[in-house]
Amino acid sequence: MSRALHKPRFFEFLDFAWLPDSLRDAATDDLRFKWERGGLYKPIAARLARLLAATGSGNVLDLASGGGGPIWAVYRHLAHNGVDLRVTLTDKFPNLPAFAYLKKISDGGVGFIEEPLDVTAIPPDLEGIRTLFASAHHFPPETLTAILQDAVDLGRPIAIFDVSAPPTPPPPLMLLLCMPPGVLLTSPFIRPFRWSRLFWTFVLPLLPLLVLWDAQVSAVRAYSVKQLEGIVRELPPNDYVWEIGREPFPNTITYLTGYPPATAAR
Repeated sequence: MSRALHKPRFFEFLDFAWLPDSLRDAATDDLRFKWERGGLYKPIAARLARLLAATGSGNVLDLASGGGGPIWAVYRHLAHNGVDLRVTLTDKFPNLPAFAYLKKISDGGVGFIEEPLDVTAIPPDLEGIRTLFASAHHFPPETLTAILQDAVDLGRPIAIFDVSAPPTPPPPLMLLLCMPPGVLLTSPFIRPFRWSRLFWTFVLPLLPLLVLWDAQVSAVRAYSVKQLEGIVRELPPNDYVWEIGREPFPNTITYLTGYPPATAAR
């Protein structure tokens, strides 16, 4: 692995298995609420629609879904514009109440796998376009390379969408300082409602601090276009059609998509 692809070895609390499930779910619920209400991933909806059309697939296997926020926002936008697709949510630490909630309000258009699913060990019988929304930065370059290689080996289309790495991380101080108050203001209104989320927000207020830390570290860990291009170059020769770039302002999202040419998703 090239030295140029090295990423800082910072940690996010959501990476740790020892984190209490109720606190983890509270954090991914908070992220889902922000992704959905902020519309940060709407700029890539058209790009995902083009990938669906290019591969002939109507199925999305969303990996490392967290609370399902980004893919849910994109799903709603595409469904509203007549794009027919089904989404399956997965995660190593699945937020099952959130997944069930999204399945209910989508009338089954969004489903999920109950069992934990590690992105480094995806069963080959799980079909559809593999997507990683707001999660690629959790994986070091060697793991991300393995994720892409597994998709290529099985002929699966794959798409990565993540908030762009800022030129000078961490994010602006004022933005960071707004995050803990934002958690306090929104926590009671996030659905599905959970008493545990209120506990971690108001009684033992670890949720605002966790959100603040993980948001800052996410910006530091985010991959740039150049780094993603380097990872693709590290792959053995293949005939995949790769597109890597950044969607423009107002919500700058770094993307990587790849699919086998003239082949419907299997």
